[in-house]
Amino acid sequence: MQVAIADDAVPVVKESIQKEVLLLESKINLVEREIKGFEEKHHLKSSEFMEKFESGELGDSQNFFEWWGLLTGLKKLEDKLKKARAVITYW
Repeated sequence: MQVAIADDAVPVVKESIQKEVLLLESKINLVEREIKGFEEKHHLKSSEFMEKFESGELGDSQNFFEWWGLLTGLKKLEDKLKKARAVITYW
């Protein structure tokens, strides 16, 4: 996908995206810390948790849904970060 913008607007757009990258990195760090807390509390790695949770082995605890939500959200944040960095690299 190509987007046409005026040459003088490129620095403004790039700066905005760089700010978004910093925000996404901060959000990712926060989510990773929360996930680490769940891993320590339940003595279970997130990858193992996902397998067990999605197969129904762990039940329907609100705590587990929160952990699942953090892991799902983390993937989305990482995807957005990857795309934002790609745009910056493009310019």
